[in-house]
Amino acid sequence: MLWHEKKWPEIENLSKDLPVIIPLAACEQHGHHLPVFVDAIQVTEIAEQVEQKMADQVLLLPTFWLGSSHHHKDFPGTISLSPLLYAQVIQDITRSVLGAGFRRIFFLNGHGGNRVPVANALTDLIATDDQADDAYLVLANWWEVGGESIRPEKVGVEQPIVSHSCAYETSLMLVLRPDLVDMDKVNDHTPVLNNDWFHSEDTSSQRVSVFRRFHRLSATGVLGSPQEARSEAGQKILKGVVDDVAAFLQDFSTWPELPSLKP
Repeated sequence: MLWHEKKWPEIENLSKDLPVIIPLAACEQHGHHLPVFVDAIQVTEIAEQVEQKMADQVLLLPTFWLGSSHHHKDFPGTISLSPLLYAQVIQDITRSVLGAGFRRIFFLNGHGGNRVPVANALTDLIATDDQADDAYLVLANWWEVGGESIRPEKVGVEQPIVSHSCAYETSLMLVLRPDLVDMDKVNDHTPVLNNDWFHSEDTSSQRVSVFRRFHRLSATGVLGSPQEARSEAGQKILKGVVDDVAAFLQDFSTWPELPSLKP
């Protein structure tokens, strides 16, 4: 079910145990070969396919397309909220959904830069708001929920993880909006930093976190290996993630209440 197509009495009368999906995205540079709306296009399609698959078992909000992308601001085309303001907006969105009575909220994130401010927002909210503490507030990137289904050997790429404008994102775009992909403009590059402690393009091998804006990491705005992208891989990525998100939501709807256990 689509939140934005319901009338308010219909929303009022829905079961408040329905999982509510809030897709989060961004409008930011994605290199020379992809458009700035990649994150919104991808997470919206995933969320809509999940809603179609689950029919009346979930309630889907419109994608919140504006993200926290200040680390991409050195590249034209990026539109962003600062991390602090983004966190405040997420809190107000959450309060609105909680105020309508819903108690199972799933933020399906499509932009890695949103994760920290959303986590901070929800952490602060449950600490200060008893209604939030009495609900399930859940956050995950789509590539985390679908992590097992999109392993490189399963989808047919060599790149080990999802990064930015990479083989995964480019493959998905070759399926969703091939008219917006220009593979002739993919540029080869090498990681700017790779040592025993930090790899600028492989978070799975990082032992420390480094905080720099994106123009320090890539001249074109790309990480990973977009030259590996194939539409066949994109089909497998899309199906795997949609199936896994739907499986999670079916399970999520059955999670038990968590009463206070204090003496």
